[in-house]
Amino acid sequence: MVHINPRSQWLDQSATVWSLVLPICLLLLPFPYSMFAGLVGFFSLGVWQTYFYPGPILSLLYRRGFIALSVLLIASASFAHFPGEAYLQLTHFIPFFWFWAVLTLYLKKAANPWQQIYHWALVLVLTAVPINLVGVIEYALKLIYPHETLTHFPLIDWLYIGDLHIPRAYSLFDYPNTLASYLIMILGLNIGLVLIRPRAESFGHQLPLWGRIGLAVNLLLTLICLFCSGSRNGYLVAATLLLISFFAIPASRWIKSLGFAGLGIIVASTLRFGMAGRSVSWEWFTQDPRVHVWGLALDMIRDRPLLGQGLGNYKLLYNGEVPLYDYIAHAHNIWLMLASEAGLPLMVIFTLVIGVIWYRGVRALLSMSQFSNHYSLMTGYHLCFLGITLFSMFDITLTEARVNILAWLSLGVIYAGTELSQRLNPQN
Repeated sequence: MVHINPRSQWLDQSATVWSLVLPICLLLLPFPYSMFAGLVGFFSLGVWQTYFYPGPILSLLYRRGFIALSVLLIASASFAHFPGEAYLQLTHFIPFFWFWAVLTLYLKKAANPWQQIYHWALVLVLTAVPINLVGVIEYALKLIYPHETLTHFPLIDWLYIGDLHIPRAYSLFDYPNTLASYLIMILGLNIGLVLIRPRAESFGHQLPLWGRIGLAVNLLLTLICLFCSGSRNGYLVAATLLLISFFAIPASRWIKSLGFAGLGIIVASTLRFGMAGRSVSWEWFTQDPRVHVWGLALDMIRDRPLLGQGLGNYKLLYNGEVPLYDYIAHAHNIWLMLASEAGLPLMVIFTLVIGVIWYRGVRALLSMSQFSNHYSLMTGYHLCFLGITLFSMFDITLTEARVNILAWLSLGVIYAGTELSQRLNPQN
């Protein structure tokens, strides 16, 4: 008689439930109000995983350096100028370390991880369609009615919170640059999905022709919405991701030619007409207020190099040093922000921890190049994380939960890709 372990059977059934719940969480995540339900779903997964696998999660956090990072973050907050603000800002880091470990372990134990991460990417790109449409329509209304209050328009009055005085799209986010950073990550996922070839055996089913056409249309729509956001940083990162994808993902010659032609049109039109009422010129580099912001961050680093001023303390210590700016929220560079607010040691360790994970992920990605669809899908997640990394060189939007979740989800998939590649190449 075969003995069935009740605990093992329960875990298998629960894993099946989670494979259905997680796409729903991602479906709810990008939208106002419903995002809280999505976050509750992810938190529930974390509690479930931690209850059944506390040892592996702690081991993963310890071995990858996240426990050391957490200790340094808490120590920095304890000696901050404004400890209350610093402790509050810990919520943008430590819970997401835990989320990364939970997600990584979940994929490691999942029976069909490739199918799940494929569905996650599809859901995230699908949910970007209404975000793009709202952004484009909002931008058009600002051009047509430049002096009208958009909150007077029915159907959009309940969701519109944007600035009425600049023709930049906010869509469903609180600021155009936050919208741009989210769309950059979606663009990376979309690129990977577009270049997946129609093979049913890859991820459990074949996307129909209309679905593949829809992915291509949404990629263009995402670029248009990025233009409407007026984020010059976002558009530069988008162009970089497109260039990388042309060389990193195998595609037919006509697709690459079309892509290069489209990229040329984007660059030429942006230089000629600007973006959402904002010009692109050398003054962007020479007179951008970020230069002053970065200088202030360097002064803060010199003042307290070991533990920093305290997370979130930059905005509280800012006294109008940048001309014409009464308020600056952060250092507008992730490395300068970490060094000035949490200390140089933490910035170096944080960079090494994430860098090692990414390096391992890139090696795993290269090893699966012979499996074109898996390679394309995983490249999409790499472009997603690369996008937010490049964006964070000039602006920081990781305090937005939707952006932060997507960043750590992509890093979790990248780390899990190390083992997933070995399943594809058992001889390695």
